[in-house]
Amino acid sequence: MSREYYVRQIKELEDGLIAEGDECMRLLSLSLKSLINKDKALANTVMDGSKNVDMRAMELENKCIELLALQQPMASDLRFLVTTLRILTDFERLSRYAWDISKITLRIDTEPLLPQIDDLMELYKLVNGMVKDSLKSFVSGDVELARGMGARDDAVDAEYDQIRRALIDEMVKHPSSIDMASHLSFVAMYLERTADHACVIASWTIYRATGKRVRIK
Repeated sequence: MSREYYVRQIKELEDGLIAEGDECMRLLSLSLKSLINKDKALANTVMDGSKNVDMRAMELENKCIELLALQQPMASDLRFLVTTLRILTDFERLSRYAWDISKITLRIDTEPLLPQIDDLMELYKLVNGMVKDSLKSFVSGDVELARGMGARDDAVDAEYDQIRRALIDEMVKHPSSIDMASHLSFVAMYLERTADHACVIASWTIYRATGKRVRIK
C-alpha cells in the first residue's frame, strides 16, 4: 500500500465518518417530523435509513481495521483510527434513536399530541447544534469547541428536566394523556442522550488532538 493510497484512505474514512454523522442527524430530524405530522410513510423511511447507517458503519469499521492491520499507524493516525471506531458506535446509537422515535410515530395513530412537542423541538435545536459542532471540532481539531460541550450539555439537561416534569404534571392533571405523555418522555430522553453522545465525540476529539483522555459531561 503506497503512502499516497494510505493518505487517501484516511481522508475517505474521515469524509465517510462525517457523512455518517450528518445522516444520523438528518434521520433524527425526519423522525421528529414524522411524529409531528403522524406521517407513517416517513417513519418507515427513517427506519430503513437507520438500517443503512448500520451497514455503512460496518463498512467504515472494516476500513479502520484494514488500515490498522496493514499500516500499523503511529501517533495521530493511530488516534484517528481508534477514535473513528469509537465514534461510529455513537452514530449507531443516534440512528437507533431516530428508529425508536419513528416507532412511536407508528404507534400513536390518531392520538393528539401534547403542547410539550414544541419544547421538544426546541430541545432538538440545542442537541442538533451540539452534534454538528462536535463533528466540526473533530475534523478541525478545535479543542476549545470540544471543551465547550460540557456547558451546553448542562443546558440540555436543564431543558430535558423541565420537559419531563411538565409531562408528569400533564399525566397527573389529565390521566387520558398518560400514553402520549409517556411517548413524548421517551422522545425527550432520546434527545438528551443524543447530547451525551456529542460530549463523548468531543472527548474523543481532545484525545485525537492531544493524546490526553478527558471526559466531557
